[in-house]
Amino acid sequence: MNLRTKTKSVKPNPIAISSSQLKGTKWLFIALCCYLLSQCFTVPILPIGPWALWPCFSDLAFFSIIFTFICCRRYTTPLSLPNQKIFSIFIVILLGSILSYISYLATADENALGLPFGAFQIYRLAQYFSLFWLIGRIPLTPERLQRMRQIVDGVLIFVCLGVFLTYAGIVPLGLVTAHLPKVGAWQYYASVGEIGTKGLGFVGYNHAYVAAQVMMLLILRLHLGSSQTKDISNTILLILSALTVFISESRSGFGAILFLLSVYLVSKPFYVLVIFNIAWILPVLASSLGLKGIELNSYEGSIIDRQLTVFQANKAENLSGRDERWAAHLAALDENQVNWIVGNGFGSAIDRGDNAHMLYLQITSETGLIGLCIFAVLFSMITFYLYKIEIKEKPFFWGTVTFLLTALSQETFYPEPALGQFLGLYLSSVAITLRTPYFLEESLNNSKGLSEKI
Repeated sequence: MNLRTKTKSVKPNPIAISSSQLKGTKWLFIALCCYLLSQCFTVPILPIGPWALWPCFSDLAFFSIIFTFICCRRYTTPLSLPNQKIFSIFIVILLGSILSYISYLATADENALGLPFGAFQIYRLAQYFSLFWLIGRIPLTPERLQRMRQIVDGVLIFVCLGVFLTYAGIVPLGLVTAHLPKVGAWQYYASVGEIGTKGLGFVGYNHAYVAAQVMMLLILRLHLGSSQTKDISNTILLILSALTVFISESRSGFGAILFLLSVYLVSKPFYVLVIFNIAWILPVLASSLGLKGIELNSYEGSIIDRQLTVFQANKAENLSGRDERWAAHLAALDENQVNWIVGNGFGSAIDRGDNAHMLYLQITSETGLIGLCIFAVLFSMITFYLYKIEIKEKPFFWGTVTFLLTALSQETFYPEPALGQFLGLYLSSVAITLRTPYFLEESLNNSKGLSEKI
């Protein structure tokens, strides 16, 4: 007996939907497209409420998805089985976070810095988990996926272009946030613009978020185009994304994009040869044109020198004070052994002076080993389904693995202000990637009729 018949496949079989169902979710799909388009500009657009909650285009798109879903919910489809299981873990995480925050609220000083951060994190988790559930209910046919791929193409190129424009000073950083008051972390944009240049684009005030946003759009684009032969365009977008992440000055992001690039190109030696030749020809061409003196600098110094330290992460001077932050959070856990089990409370990390700058320590610091175990279960499930369902190079699977590696030096999958809309975009993309495949019922009937005529 063939061993393959003994293994139960997790890949969902394509399901037919009617044209009325497709028409009934037209505006819901348009709202989803607007959400993807909103990732072009994730800087807040209005200074309403606390600075961390200033709404951006993505928030408006989220509420448009809710509104259109209410109007056409009878035409939507159930969550796929993988998405159902993942969403059940989300419910556990949300309830556990609320319980942890209530416990922290009851014991913390009334002036504790973490209190508003905990409330913010719960709000973002509720928003992003809802987004996952809503997008997972939208029927996505091959035609709709093709339209989404075209949109993500444009968004990725625009985001990369924005990083280059702000790095070169063509678009001053102060101009990007000129409509916002100099409050909270957003004043960083204007202050950097006064000192020099930095490749932050139209994304956020943290270069780790800039790099993560570019990589997130890239792996979503590669996934949406995985059913087509687009090796040339994929390679071009990979190179463009790598250059963008490089000038963003995110060292963990640069290391991650190099890892992702090597994984994607390992089975494509021809494109590796092309990239190698380009890397060799460009300096020679620049030298012949008398451009020897060109350097890549920002207000913090040489970008090249900074990014080369990614290969020397074992040295304390290259950790940017992370070792001190890690020690502070570990010391807080050691103060009471119970903290290792349940944590110091959801939102409390900032009470130690700063976040942990390591996702796994951040989770343990706030929610204990219980929270870390739940996180491990969640991402074990996500990576399992991604590996089984994705085809060809499995870009979203490897992208997720890459993000989990970057989490050793930043809070990649945590709902904190510095990482903006990243978690929402990631969870939305998971819902899209693990979707139930649909096709239009009429197209099946037409193909049957054609075969009968032949």
